Amino acid sequence: MLKKAVPHLFTLMNLLCGCLATFFAFSHQFNAALMFVFFGVFFDFFDGFFARLLGVESALGVQLDSLADLITSGLAPGVLMYQLFVISGVKSVDYTFTLIPDFAFVFSIAPVAILGYSITVGAAFRLAKFNLITDPLPYFKGLPAPANALMIMGLPLIFRHPYLLNLNDYLINPVSLTVCCFISVFLMNTHWKMFTLKFTGGMKSLLFPVLLLMAATGLFLLFGLASLSGIIIIYILLSSIKYMFKI
Repeated sequence: MLKKAVPHLFTLMNLLCGCLATFFAFSHQFNAALMFVFFGVFFDFFDGFFARLLGVESALGVQLDSLADLITSGLAPGVLMYQLFVISGVKSVDYTFTLIPDFAFVFSIAPVAILGYSITVGAAFRLAKFNLITDPLPYFKGLPAPANALMIMGLPLIFRHPYLLNLNDYLINPVSLTVCCFISVFLMNTHWKMFTLKFTGGMKSLLFPVLLLMAATGLFLLFGLASLSGIIIIYILLSSIKYMFKI
């Protein structure tokens, strides 16, 4: 019984991190939001690792893992993107609905910024499709939701980096953010193959992970954590090269 609880504990820690990341994203504490998504992705990796190590993989664990991922890798980046729309100047609108006498629903929302939650919807769709895969594949189909979440959560660091401030006018505007949302949803749900970081045998399988590590190291030395989104983009490009040219 105790063995079965270990991977569930890691999954629930992932869920808790996702809840905290969502709160911090809503509060414009973007660095803290990114940190807790990092922690969530860490716990997400180890829940499956320990489930396999201890031989306690279960259908319950699979479903619980997806529910946790939906918060950490779906809702948190959706909330952050909503807030970026607001920062870009999208206007909020006040609404009042009176359903019964002397009782009204009053709320304020930025209608255009709701596009940010397309990332949440896209992540939910991807996670549902992932649960239907019965045979393990040696690659990912589409960009994994945790990688997409890190790419989105890393955007505010780009906007604030002193070397990249000149990009703000091009990145923090409703058009660019809308394009970013649609690209994010497309990448998560495309059938493009993305390589895994697992060693599957032979030196050839290490080529692209090593190239990614080298590129990530160089970008990190130049831009620190602001390089995170760029590292994910390089991962996508390397995956496209690998499978397009069948390397």
